Amino acid sequence: MSENAPAPRAFEALPREVRDLDAWIELSYSARLTDGLPVLPPTREAVARLVAGSGRSASETLGKVLPRGGLATIEVVAANAAMAGCTPECMPVLVAAVEALLDPHFNLNGVQTTTHGCWPLLIVSGPVVEVLGMATEESLFSGGGSRASATLGRALRLVLWNAGGAHPGQPVKEVFGHPGRYAYCIAERPDHAWTPFHQARGHRAEESAVTVFACESPHSVAFWGVGADPEERLLSVADTMRPRGSNNTHTLGELLVAFNPAEVRHLHARGYGRERVQQRLFELSKRRLGEIRSRSDDAPKTYEWWPEEIDQSDDDALVPIVNGPESIHLIVAGADSIPWAAVCPGWGHTGGYAVTRTVG
Repeated sequence: MSENAPAPRAFEALPREVRDLDAWIELSYSARLTDGLPVLPPTREAVARLVAGSGRSASETLGKVLPRGGLATIEVVAANAAMAGCTPECMPVLVAAVEALLDPHFNLNGVQTTTHGCWPLLIVSGPVVEVLGMATEESLFSGGGSRASATLGRALRLVLWNAGGAHPGQPVKEVFGHPGRYAYCIAERPDHAWTPFHQARGHRAEESAVTVFACESPHSVAFWGVGADPEERLLSVADTMRPRGSNNTHTLGELLVAFNPAEVRHLHARGYGRERVQQRLFELSKRRLGEIRSRSDDAPKTYEWWPEEIDQSDDDALVPIVNGPESIHLIVAGADSIPWAAVCPGWGHTGGYAVTRTVG
C-alpha cells in the first residue's frame, strides 16, 4: 500500500449496516480495516459475545496502541477479534497479549516501525492451551490447523493494524517484512520433561500465561553430522543463533529457541535441563570480535551497547550475542518425531523484549 493511502476510518465512522457479506468485504478494503486478507464482519452480536468472553467491561481501556495511538478498549479488541474469527473463549488470552504488548519494556512503537523484519510472537502456555485446542505439534508456527492458534495471531495483527496504524511505507519502514505479520502465535506442549515456559518466567505451573516476544521467522536446526553428545548438538543450535548479519550478533538482546520433545528427552536424560541449556547456549554462541566487526576505516570502532568488560580493541575477545543466559527463551513444541530445533532471532538491544502476562 502506498504512503499516500488514506488512514483507516474509526469503527464509529463506518456505516451501521451493510447489505450483505460482499458489501462488507468491499467496505473493509475501502476503509482500510485489513492488511490484505479478507476479514469477517464485526456484527453487534459477535462483538457483544466476545466482550462477554473477556469478562471485562466494553469501555475498559488497556492503553494506547502506538504508533498511531488508538485506544485499545475491550470493545475495540473484541471488534478486531470478531474480524479475525476468534471465539469468546479466546478473549482472555488476547486481552493478556495486548496488555503485554503495551508494557513499555516491550517498546511496541519501535517494533511496529523498525526496518528490521521482526514481529510479536504470541507464546501461550499452561492449561488454556488444551482448553482452546491450540496447535502444539506439527506445523505449529503456521497455525497447525487450529482455529485458536490462527485467529489469536490474526486478531493481534488487526489490533496493531487498526488501532496502532501499522501500515507499510508510513509509518512502517520494515525493509522486507515478516510472514508472521498475518498471524504469529504458538503454544507450548504440556507433555515434556522441563518446567513449563511460563513457570520458568515466574508464574505458577497451574496458571495459564501468554508471552509476547518480537522475533524473526524460525530458522531450522537439524542435527546433521553429530553424535549423542549434548555439547555437539547444542553447538549446532548455537551456530544457527549467531550469523554475522544478525541483529543479535551485533546488538545483543534476546532470542527464542524451540526444541521438539524428542530432543528435550535426549538432553534431559543426559542432565541438561532448561537452565543448563540456556547457560551452554550462551557460552557456545559467543563469537570472536574480529569475525563480526570490520577494522576498515569506515567501519564502527566501538559499539556503545556492548558490556564494558569486552575489550573492543582485541579481535580475539569473545562477544555474547544476547544479554545473558536468561535472554535465551526456550520452549518445547513441535512434532514428536526426529530430534529437531528452531531458532527465532530477536530484534536486538532496542526492544521487542519478552513480556509475560497471566491469562485471567
